[in-house]
Amino acid sequence: MTVLIGDRKVRIPKVKLLTYDDYFKLTPPDSGNFELHNGQIIYMPTPIPLHQKISGKLHFSLFGHIMTNGLGELFAAPMDTKLTENDTVQPDLLFISKSRIDIIGDKKIEGAPDFVVEILSPGNKDKEMSYKKYLYESCGVLEYWVVYPLRGTIKKYENHDNELILIGEFGVADTIKSSAIKGFSLKVKDVF
Repeated sequence: MTVLIGDRKVRIPKVKLLTYDDYFKLTPPDSGNFELHNGQIIYMPTPIPLHQKISGKLHFSLFGHIMTNGLGELFAAPMDTKLTENDTVQPDLLFISKSRIDIIGDKKIEGAPDFVVEILSPGNKDKEMSYKKYLYESCGVLEYWVVYPLRGTIKKYENHDNELILIGEFGVADTIKSSAIKGFSLKVKDVF
């Protein structure tokens, strides 16, 4: 594309939006440290120990409930989750209900999970998290939890008409209940 600036013609190169196939070819195998946001590869810093500790506790609680009740499948990062042709994310935890199990492909999740957990790390940027929330809501994630390790809280969002609405922020004195995972509740103090 060429634009006129003053009396000069300036050529502005077109930015190529990468697809999942480009992303898959460019990122190191099994690195787990990259995502594709709006056609651009985004580096994700390695999680800190506190992040992994919380992830493990959440995974243990969710997995037991989901498997005992035959509700679907639970995955932990790194797990490529292709939401659009130009957006592939790796939520910390994701749940897919038994009725939607067909979105689990051989190499990736091919569509929006029912439930997503993101555990914030010091390296997470506000812009990145805002974009992910937009993706999750517009692609149909039913429930979204954002875990704040340093505050000891979990924010719960529910999808209403393709908008994730904040239901509340739950602290260590609270119990949080899932709307997307039938019968699941968690004492927040058990995570921190």
